[in-house]
Amino acid sequence: MPHHPIQPLARALRRGLFVSLLATVPMLPIQVHAEDTTETMRAYNIPAGSLDQALNHFASASGILLSVDATLTEGKRSGGLQGRYGVGSGLERLLAGSGLVAVQAQGGWSLQAISGGGPLQLGATQISGQQAQESAWGPVDGIVATRSASGSKTDSALVEIPQTINVITAAEIKARGAQSVTQALLYTPGMTAGGFADRVKLFDEPTSRGFTPTPLYLDGLHLPYGGGSTGGALQIEPYSLERIEVLKGPASVLYGQNQPGGIVNMVSKRPSETPVHQVVLQAGTYEHKSAAIDLSGPLDEQGQFLYRLTGLANDGQDEINYVENKRQFIAPSLTWQPSDDTRVTLFAQYQKDKGVPEAQGLPASGTLWANPNGKIKRDLFLGEPGVNQYNREQYALGYEISHRLNETWTLKQNARYAEVDDRYTAPLHGYRFVANPATGVQDQRYLQRFGVDWAQNNKVFGVDSIAQAEFDTGALAHTLIIGLDYYHSGSLFHGRYDRNPPVIDLFKPVYGQRLDFGQPYRWDRTLSQTGLYVQDQIKLDKWAVVLGGRYDWASVVNKEPLQGTRFASKDEAFTGRAGLVYLFDNGLAPFVSYSESFLPLTGTDAQRKPFDPSTGKQYEVGMKYQPPGQKSFVQVSVYQLDQENVITTNPTETFSTQSGAMRSRGVELEAKAALSDAWEVIASASRNDIKYTKDEEGREGRHPAGISPLTASMWVNYTVLGDTPLAGVGAGLGVRYARQSLGDYFEGAFSVPSYSVYDASLSYDLGASPIKLKGVKLAMNVQNLTNKTYVSQCTSDLDCYYGAGRTVVSSLTYDW
Repeated sequence: MPHHPIQPLARALRRGLFVSLLATVPMLPIQVHAEDTTETMRAYNIPAGSLDQALNHFASASGILLSVDATLTEGKRSGGLQGRYGVGSGLERLLAGSGLVAVQAQGGWSLQAISGGGPLQLGATQISGQQAQESAWGPVDGIVATRSASGSKTDSALVEIPQTINVITAAEIKARGAQSVTQALLYTPGMTAGGFADRVKLFDEPTSRGFTPTPLYLDGLHLPYGGGSTGGALQIEPYSLERIEVLKGPASVLYGQNQPGGIVNMVSKRPSETPVHQVVLQAGTYEHKSAAIDLSGPLDEQGQFLYRLTGLANDGQDEINYVENKRQFIAPSLTWQPSDDTRVTLFAQYQKDKGVPEAQGLPASGTLWANPNGKIKRDLFLGEPGVNQYNREQYALGYEISHRLNETWTLKQNARYAEVDDRYTAPLHGYRFVANPATGVQDQRYLQRFGVDWAQNNKVFGVDSIAQAEFDTGALAHTLIIGLDYYHSGSLFHGRYDRNPPVIDLFKPVYGQRLDFGQPYRWDRTLSQTGLYVQDQIKLDKWAVVLGGRYDWASVVNKEPLQGTRFASKDEAFTGRAGLVYLFDNGLAPFVSYSESFLPLTGTDAQRKPFDPSTGKQYEVGMKYQPPGQKSFVQVSVYQLDQENVITTNPTETFSTQSGAMRSRGVELEAKAALSDAWEVIASASRNDIKYTKDEEGREGRHPAGISPLTASMWVNYTVLGDTPLAGVGAGLGVRYARQSLGDYFEGAFSVPSYSVYDASLSYDLGASPIKLKGVKLAMNVQNLTNKTYVSQCTSDLDCYYGAGRTVVSSLTYDW
């Protein structure tokens, strides 16, 4: 019986479902060893006021799960809490004189009345280090995050945000050996992989819930983007990140202009009170070699000044012949905290990339279909050695300021200037086969090419100012933010073309032919946007509500210097957001939400009329589950997304029209769990159905090319513990599955077959081993373990992309 690629995935999913279900079973209380009873100290500044509000602030700041019976706290007040406290001592201070006691059960906390007026007695603290220490902007201990700021711009528990948010932590990035943000997202539901960005590795252009490209943010501020494959985008080094967060669905209320599919917000490493000293050395296939360093800690005894310095240099080749990649990166930052109320951070980063790229869009004939000349090799170089080049220089400068005015108000501002200069030169794949020059026969051997020389300068300045208030109105606890942000971007493009370069033999290429670049084209585009927004997070007992609204003023200017044309447009839009969550004591949190998006568009139609903004809206219903006392997080959601004013292009025309609309419907599931100190599991599945609901170019009712309707993945990691000779040894195994996708949007379009790909890792923590070499860890990561040859995506019958073959990277990490 033939082997079907979904069979191993199905078996893996059945095993993963069983393991994930185990993660949701509440654990029995575990006796804490003496060395674990020391409470983690945190700084608190909770003003005197109602006991309900004080407890709410404490639970949010400390990251604990606190169940409160409103009848016990009604009318009671607290003297507040200032200074550094552990969880138990902090609760004791807050509850002083209230006649209430805090007790633990299943890892959470609850309140009880003190019988007979006896003294306050607290059980032994069992809150894990992650629960007590995690900040929405800081590191996560392991693969399971519980807090995020991407969905609220406040330090919020993930279960309290009524929208799907996926968090990929630095520990997960390292465990899977991801070398780019694109690779880090491979196990995230709803994020389509494969195609140009995955194969070329020069840009990160993820697709979320069927919409592409998903806008990229760094620390909550927009990054420059050139558009399509012309370049002009910063690529963020994953080693510089604490976490990558994906906010699914429209996000315009908080972030302004956006695609409706969501955003990817990358959170940078920042100065830490806890010293960090790390060196990482890597070597791998295709002559990959890398060295990285990460240093952080206090500069003075009082801890007022903190620093961080992260740097990396790498060099390597690729599976595709002649391809090279080199990178130099450095990111210094400095924090000044003169008091518990004030914090100022200055940061910068610089990155230089240089290499030989290859887009490698290949015909379906020879990759998917039989070709009379055989199979096109996976390492084929379509370009010209000595011509192909990619150079990029990027930098960013900015600051973050936070100042607490009083017990209610806190002022925050985040500002950054970022700029990227890049140049991409290469003969790209063409749009048709040509006759064999020797025989004159059309034998599907020779391909037309298209020469490009693209230079682009993109810059963006963004500033986000927030006034945050925490207060009560009766039984309602509010976290209110009022924000004003400004965004200005400029894009300068200069392109030269060779529209009739030498053809190439796909099966026996001959290089060294000259290209003549000419026919210049330029653009000068600027976009300015100012947004005023308000959001209120309201808590009433076990209910959590998020309400938000925003008004944007945007202006777009398009210039074409060579043609001497200039077109400008101004747009205004209101976007809204509303969501509701109910927090059960057992960790279940069902939610429902509605959100909208707004996206000003550059460019003009055939009549030189500027395009109207594109708009989107999403309805989402889901369930989040964070079992008390466990390091696990499960979420499932069902959604419908609609986008209006979609730009479409007729393949026979040179201009675009704004006649389209799209609808995306789907279901997503994600589960992450540290089942024990030895076992970790990541599982996800996504079913997405996206199609054109309106189009004048013949797409109505059809699906866009290159979007798989079903993806699933699982990663399982096991580490040997205890006093054994194998202590410290770890092994991980992952599988990624994608169901067949369309290769074009036309009626009767061909399909790209389904595929399953396996990844693996081995690690050895010498500090946990019998050797007891503290701080030293060896690891080896393998992508595409079986070296499977498969096509990951096609967008036409002449634009197909192989998935990457097997790559192996070994690393040595030393922490001291």
